[in-house]
Amino acid sequence: MLGALIAVLSALSFSLSDVSVRRGVARIPASLGAFVTILLGVPLFAFAALVTGQLLRAGDLSGSGYLLLAAAGIVHYVAGRFFNYSAIGAIGAARSSPIQSLTLPYSVLVAYFTLDEGVTTGMAIGMGLILLGPAIIVERRSAPVQVLAPELAIETPPSEEPSAEEHFELRQAEGYLFAFAGAICYGSSPVLIRAALEDASGLSILGGFVSYIAAAALLLATLLVPGRRYFAAAFSVPVFRAFAPAGFFVFMAQMLRFIALSLASVAVVATLLRFAGLFTLMLSWWFNRSLERITWRVVAGVVMSLAGAVLLVLTRAD
Repeated sequence: MLGALIAVLSALSFSLSDVSVRRGVARIPASLGAFVTILLGVPLFAFAALVTGQLLRAGDLSGSGYLLLAAAGIVHYVAGRFFNYSAIGAIGAARSSPIQSLTLPYSVLVAYFTLDEGVTTGMAIGMGLILLGPAIIVERRSAPVQVLAPELAIETPPSEEPSAEEHFELRQAEGYLFAFAGAICYGSSPVLIRAALEDASGLSILGGFVSYIAAAALLLATLLVPGRRYFAAAFSVPVFRAFAPAGFFVFMAQMLRFIALSLASVAVVATLLRFAGLFTLMLSWWFNRSLERITWRVVAGVVMSLAGAVLLVLTRAD
């Protein structure tokens, strides 16, 4: 029960992060946003691990555990977060969130082909609903959405509201492709985390710290590439201010996710995390109505994906 409650709180924190990211990527490239939130997560997780005393137990993790956590960090934080932020910038947080539900049928199919796990009729129906949800959201023609023009980029103060004269069209092909790639990355990391912490349930926050260090180390290493040196010069106070809230909320979400995965099964945690789609829909309508185009298609897609996720896990084969 405690693991389930923590997973729901993690879902809410993920939603708050995505809503914050939507405002940031309206004027700043998604790659910069991912960079800021990952680097910000390192000191936040270090502080949490120190306060809880888990940092002093670093020797309790096995070598294979460190490797698994490092792999999870690179897959989830570097690749998955970049794809997710790019998708949010192209189609919005509310539209991209149902596609994250594809992590569940992806995990089921991986288990079916590699672990010979069974698939019940209810699971098949649930996967069908999850697949149908994003399909409903796709529109035949991209409608203009009121939002900050991308060319305003870094020079525009994050506090400014969108201008009614500035529009851009939904980039659906790009957005759904990135969202799908992000779902694959997000669907792979929980298995790695669970495997690393299965015998060390009391080190969940330390596990998040290790994963963040691996992701940050890889990102910083890319700055040594000559063609990427310009990237470091792009950082500024407006960039940090734009993504600092997202960085804090995603830190809270990831910390709670690690704790939940150490207390409950991957199936339960992954399902409850899908409530983030419903939270994102409500928060986007409340905070980002000028940046999102929420229609009945979006609402139906979110609800259908959520229903499919719940059905898939409730009827999963033992």
